[in-house]
Parts: sequence; C-alpha cells; structure tokens
Amino acid sequence: MRRRRRLPKHLWLFLVFIGVGVQVWRDQHRAPAQARPAGATKVFEVMPGAQLVEDPDNDGDSFRIRYRDQEHVFRLYFVDCPEKRRHAFNGDRLQEQVHYFGGLTESETVFIGEQAQAFTRELLRTQSFTLYTKWQAVFTQKRHYTFVVFTDGEDLSEKLVRAGLARIHTTGTTLPDGRQGSLYERQLRQHEATAKSARRGAWSFRP
Repeated sequence: MRRRRRLPKHLWLFLVFIGVGVQVWRDQHRAPAQARPAGATKVFEVMPGAQLVEDPDNDGDSFRIRYRDQEHVFRLYFVDCPEKRRHAFNGDRLQEQVHYFGGLTESETVFIGEQAQAFTRELLRTQSFTLYTKWQAVFTQKRHYTFVVFTDGEDLSEKLVRAGLARIHTTGTTLPDGRQGSLYERQLRQHEATAKSARRGAWSFRP
C-alpha cells in the first residue's frame, strides 16, 4: 500500500493563515445587526444600564431611552398616567382619566399628570434600572411597550400605581419573570386600593 504524501509544514501554516484571513474578512463585511427588531417577538430583549434621555415629550408612562448608543421611545405596559397638558387631540383621553379618578377637574388631572412626569423622571435619573421589551409597537413603530425594573425588584408601573399617579389601563402581557398578566393586574389592583385608602396622588382629591 502506498503511503500518502504529507504536505510540507510551511504549506500547512500558509493554508491556516488563509483560513483565518477569510474568516476575518467575513466578520468585517457581515451585515450590521439592526438597532431593534422589525416587529414584536415572544422573547424579551433585556437592556441593562439603559439611560433616560431628556425630552419635552417624556411623561409618566412614556419616555426616550438611550441604550448602546441607540435611542428609543418606550411606553409602559399596563398603566396610563394622566395627560401632562391639554391639546387638540387628547381631550377624550383626558376626560376618561378625569372619570377614572373619581371625577377630578381637568386641571387637577393635568396636575397629577405633571406629578407623574416628575416622579418618573426622578426615578429614571437617579436609580439603576433594566428595560425589558418585546418591541411590541404602540399604534406605530415610533414607540414600543416595555417594563422598567429597578434594583429593588419592583417595576415602574407598580410604583406609579402605588403612588396614585397612574390608572390601570392599556396593553398588558406576560411579565419577564414569567408571571401571567392577569395575576400581575390583580397585584396592581391591590396597590391601587392601598393608594386610595391612603389618599395618595390623584386619590387625594376624593371627598
């Protein structure tokens, strides 16, 4: 039986060098990853170390965030804060909020919206938090739903309801920790009952 001839050692090294060079070229010319997925997914993307971006449109439940040199506008799951001002397109929504909180005046409701804006801004500026998003669009692709979880394990939606600064309203979903949305909503209802009895936030105007 004839023995196969071995390639010279220097030829082997040359071939290995060529293979490494090809891989490097592929990595450099690979299409860049998208800043965010084109549509909603079933799995949360986790964003630790995200930062608030100051923006005049930020309010209690919607805000601009920077993560890895990209900016996105997010809106909270499960809750809706009162409007921080009245304009030509939010009159109906403002009236819904007036009635939800027991018949506040419009000016009182806007005042609570301003308080919610300041509450969220202060938390996002001074505390560490992690965002969880499935890139589910809010009507358009300009905003996406999110959970904002702080180091104490509580998320921003809970904190707003506990403070009497948000109504339980809008889209919900299964939570990042696996809890069902219905169970979480019941928990929010308990927080709301506590806020009512303690006369916090919007509930402080009730007779």
